[in-house]
Amino acid sequence: MPLLSFSGTTSQGPFWRQIEEGRKTQTCRLPRKNPIKEGDLLRLYWRVRVRIALKPVHFIGVAECVKVERKRFGEFKDDDEFARRDGFEDSAELRVWFGAVEDDEEYDVIHFKVVQKARHIML
Repeated sequence: MPLLSFSGTTSQGPFWRQIEEGRKTQTCRLPRKNPIKEGDLLRLYWRVRVRIALKPVHFIGVAECVKVERKRFGEFKDDDEFARRDGFEDSAELRVWFGAVEDDEEYDVIHFKVVQKARHIML
C-alpha cells in the first residue's frame, strides 16, 4: 500500500485537516519509479519525518486512488478549480507554493477519496 506524506499548510489550513474535511481531494507529485495506479489504497500521513509528539496528527487515514493524470505544470498553473481541489485558495497561491517551475515539468495528479479516517486525539 503506497504511502503519501503531507506537510503543507495554505491559507485554507493544514493539508491534514483539509483531507479530513473532504476539501483536499488530490495531490500533485513528481512521477515515481513505481507509480501509483487507479484502485490503489493509499496510506496518508502528516509530516512523516517529524516526531509524533511534535504534531497534532500522524496518520490521516486510508484513501483509494480514483484516478491518476500526468499533467504539465503549465496545464494547471492558472486553473482555480484545480488549485482548490489541491488545497489552495486559488491558482495564484498554488503558483507561489510550487515556486520556480517550468511549464513543461510533469507531475502525476493523484485523485483520491478517503475510505477510512484515522481515530486520533487532537491537541
